[in-house]
Amino acid sequence: MRQERIGIIGAGASGIGIAKALRREGIEFDLLESTSRVGGNWQPDGPASKMYRSAHLISSKRNTQFSDYPMPDSYPHYPHHSLMHGYLESVVASADVQRNIRFDTTVTSARHDGSGWRLRFKEGGDAFYGTLIVCSGLLRRPSIPFYPGRFDGETIHAVEYRSSSMLDGKRVLVVGGGNSGCDIAVDAVHGAAKVFHSTRRGYHYMPKFIAGRPTQEWLMDIAPEFSDPDAYWEHVTQTFRLAGFDGRDFGLPPPDHGIQSAHPILNSQILFHIGHGDISPVGDIVQMSGRGIEFSDGKREEIDIIIWATGYDPDLPFFNKSDFDAAEDLKSAFLKVASRRYDDLLYVGYLNTPSGLGNVGNVLGSFTAAYLQGRAGATAGWQKFQLLKRENAPVDLGQERFMRTKRHSHEVDLWKFIKTMNFLSAKLRQ
Repeated sequence: MRQERIGIIGAGASGIGIAKALRREGIEFDLLESTSRVGGNWQPDGPASKMYRSAHLISSKRNTQFSDYPMPDSYPHYPHHSLMHGYLESVVASADVQRNIRFDTTVTSARHDGSGWRLRFKEGGDAFYGTLIVCSGLLRRPSIPFYPGRFDGETIHAVEYRSSSMLDGKRVLVVGGGNSGCDIAVDAVHGAAKVFHSTRRGYHYMPKFIAGRPTQEWLMDIAPEFSDPDAYWEHVTQTFRLAGFDGRDFGLPPPDHGIQSAHPILNSQILFHIGHGDISPVGDIVQMSGRGIEFSDGKREEIDIIIWATGYDPDLPFFNKSDFDAAEDLKSAFLKVASRRYDDLLYVGYLNTPSGLGNVGNVLGSFTAAYLQGRAGATAGWQKFQLLKRENAPVDLGQERFMRTKRHSHEVDLWKFIKTMNFLSAKLRQ
């Protein structure tokens, strides 16, 4: 079997998941990290951090942990971000990954020379890898939508938000209806003079606990009781409404989609604070003028600071676009993982599921190891996989159930994805 060294870019959760899988299989690799520690977005501070002081996991620890490295029993159901970072550090130590990490190593150039990848580093030097695995993540470049007019107040993106003390005495507008937007709006209540929350549509809201259990675990546990998916989702919707989690009861617009068609918004406090007048919901921004903002629901408010909780775009700056349009290659990646252009290039961590990273992380680690072994051994399974990729064979990852929005372009159904990737992992080794 041909041996080659693998380059992994990014020592966040995805990169760690791949590294521990390769270590288990005896595959040599370097884990290239631009900062001085692991954890990526979960670092408590520094240039890679996306954390604010009160941030906790949105998915429960059972759904977030790697099953082969469970979180400590002492951790709560939804750990604080500092505990999550400590957990990732412990996985690195337990999986014996630390010795393969090159810290303070920023990739500035990645070029294919016909036989592999030549990488150059900001700190000096270069390295060659037979296969490149990019794990730098979806949360890279802040995305801020355009709105007409000019706003004269302060603006920050969610990535810059650190605590409600930044907002003392200010009239704050949080833009964005996803989990970050809801979490920051709730946190802002503790410092701001007034909080407004702007969303484009109605949403389904889920509590973080139902029937005494973390909601995502409850959803998984009751699923076997239903043979009809529609009946399952109807039961879920009615349960949440009876629990007080229907936005329409708080004057919010009705959702224009089914509860199963969007990434879940898990927040036990957003409707509570709306009901108590701490957060005032407003529609989409229509026009900005000075510090006045007009909204699609006819409201107009004077705002001191806007927090854009409007997501991120992937960023792969180390690829030279004149050589290789990596952004387009990523969009069309087979199974959202395998490059269409290069057999020795994988993207890991560029998808979302309605659950946490743990199950997906282990599955992607196993798939990546199988992919590398199949390619190195030129197995029959590898040849069949290449044929599937070249012919763009239809593979059901459950994407049809999700809304056709930018936010959901990376979404897959958890169980369909796991089933497909486990099947292909087994075949690749044959």
